[in-house]
Amino acid sequence: MKTGPLIVDRFEGGFAVCEQEDSTMVDVNVKFLPEGTKEGDVLRVENGVYAIDADATLERTKHIRQLMGELWED
Repeated sequence: MKTGPLIVDRFEGGFAVCEQEDSTMVDVNVKFLPEGTKEGDVLRVENGVYAIDADATLERTKHIRQLMGELWED
């Protein structure tokens, strides 16, 4: 089991392909993930259990939207 945080990049077969802090990718069997896990979610491992970090996911989403807005400004 990997330690977090992990960012869910995509799903392939029965695995979530997740990015670690050092930018390496790891596969996590979806059977270990909470129901409703989706691409872009930030995961943490708490007491050996994967959990979605809703606050970190929201902050990451806001940051990405800000960057996209800056990219597309005239």
